[in-house]
Amino acid sequence: MTNISIRYGTGHIDWSAVCEVVRRAPLGSRNKEKLQRAAENSHVVCTAYAGHILIGFGRALSDGHLQSAIYDVVVLPEYQGRGVGRKIMEALLSRLPAKGAVLLYAAPGKLAFYRKHGFGLLKTGMANFPDSERYRAEGYLE
Repeated sequence: MTNISIRYGTGHIDWSAVCEVVRRAPLGSRNKEKLQRAAENSHVVCTAYAGHILIGFGRALSDGHLQSAIYDVVVLPEYQGRGVGRKIMEALLSRLPAKGAVLLYAAPGKLAFYRKHGFGLLKTGMANFPDSERYRAEGYLE
């Protein structure tokens, strides 16, 4: 496999390429301007590259002390199962407060991947989405 590199920050990112990775992962579609703004307001952003090709992305929010949340961990389908997602998770977790709780949303069918990183299901977690019927149909809400 091609050497995979991880880069931090947002200054180098081609947002159209990130949106394409999100779409193909598949994690739905994203508006590139909104995704860019969300990433620029995140605590940590990392991208994965095979050579010069963007193959993965992830970001996390944090208050810097007590809680963090991981979002948008995506890898191109042809690179899934090759350790790229693991590298993205390790990169994000390495830059979050060591003693704080870390929350995340998992796409349906991806729970086993996050369990490998020490995550467990919340018994009391809840969400209020603006389009709750869509999220219910996609398997995110009961």
